[in-house]
Amino acid sequence: MVFNSCGNQNEVKFKVTRSFDCDVLVIGGGPAGIGSAVCAARHGAKTILAEREGYLGGMATNGLVAPFMSSTTPDGQTLLIRGMYEELVNRMVEQGGAIHPLKAEIGSFSAYRDKGHHGLTTFDFECLKRTTEQMCKEAGVELLYHLLFVKADTKDNKITAAYFATKDGIWKITAKNYIDCTGDGDLAAQAGAPFIYGDGEGGVQATSLFIVLRNIDWKAMDAHDAACRKAGDFEGQFYMREILAAREKGEFPMWRQKIALFQNMDGTATVNMTQTDEVDGLDPKQVTEAEITGREQADYVVKFLRKYVKGCENCELAQSAENLGVRETRRIIGEYTVTTEDAKNSVKYPDPVFCCANHMDIHRKGYVEYVARNTNDPYYFPYRALLPQKVDNLLCAGRCAAAERPVMAAVRVIPPCFAMGQAAGTAAALSVAAGVGPKQLDPSVLVSTLKEDGVYLPE
Repeated sequence: MVFNSCGNQNEVKFKVTRSFDCDVLVIGGGPAGIGSAVCAARHGAKTILAEREGYLGGMATNGLVAPFMSSTTPDGQTLLIRGMYEELVNRMVEQGGAIHPLKAEIGSFSAYRDKGHHGLTTFDFECLKRTTEQMCKEAGVELLYHLLFVKADTKDNKITAAYFATKDGIWKITAKNYIDCTGDGDLAAQAGAPFIYGDGEGGVQATSLFIVLRNIDWKAMDAHDAACRKAGDFEGQFYMREILAAREKGEFPMWRQKIALFQNMDGTATVNMTQTDEVDGLDPKQVTEAEITGREQADYVVKFLRKYVKGCENCELAQSAENLGVRETRRIIGEYTVTTEDAKNSVKYPDPVFCCANHMDIHRKGYVEYVARNTNDPYYFPYRALLPQKVDNLLCAGRCAAAERPVMAAVRVIPPCFAMGQAAGTAAALSVAAGVGPKQLDPSVLVSTLKEDGVYLPE
């Protein structure tokens, strides 16, 4: 069996070396993919999760993105994202591999900013890998690692097969329903679903390469933080004056305006201070250059912290992320697209699948743009925003779902992606069981099932 890749030159034929069949195929093993696969399998669907790395977690592991951003109300008092996400966190807490978001205290460097930083989940990278694999195995998910998605076959507005590059050649997987959790909407684009790239005019949010530092004196860091809070010295708290001085000396050639260190379970620090602008996350050459630049910038970050930041005098680079943190590429045009005004005003839908309160922040060149909301009430995400137009047996969860740019800037973070995945996986399995496509599934059945499974949807 072969499939053809037709370019401008000679036709290339690839032999399919192995084939699989299932009810639900999930492509991408990040938070959205984990949630999709576990919940699809729990609801009786024969489920395959195809992942290009050799472990799960996506940007939470190969990108070193920690902690999980907020999953609570803005004041940190009520957990909004529950269900499978809360179960995962609780299982990690029991192993000593996470701090529950309701115990994240503002005023320490695990959750050191009031704005948008209540309800963070500090976690251990290896515990996350291990626990998500356990949950997949318990649910009956078939994990297939080291598979790079390359092509989809379609017929009559349905995907009929997905193909993957492997060391063994090309593998083919067929399914009744497919879930795109690639972040970039790779499957959706291949299947012909319409999408928007970035801001619609070619512009995209900045990218970052996370790093991990060791040998941090957290007592000194916390003492400086507390003293600045008491004095009301916001600029001092985040060493903003020192950054400006260092930039003038050529010691800090990045646009970042504040230090951004988060304490990990093992006493190391995850650092989000590198930045590259206007990188096309779909272009391997540009991503390569940004990753090289990120590691160059990491050296400047370490030297700056050693020289200017109390508690970091002896810090050392322990690790840089395997993959660049790409904030924005493709977003599908869905059966419904969540608008900025929807989120601003907490608009309610007949088919809500999760709610959250994450702040909308767009990382632009030189600054971060915050989009204010008109209420502190949770805002919602409807099932229809997981359904791309023009493809009938596909759902999209995670960064490629259907939302306007400011909204996706908020819900692309890890807890909402788990929630989207739970909704997509549950819907895919329910539609298989009912013998209908995802777009024909009764949304009230999905919503009631999600509530039974612990998803928080306040009336």
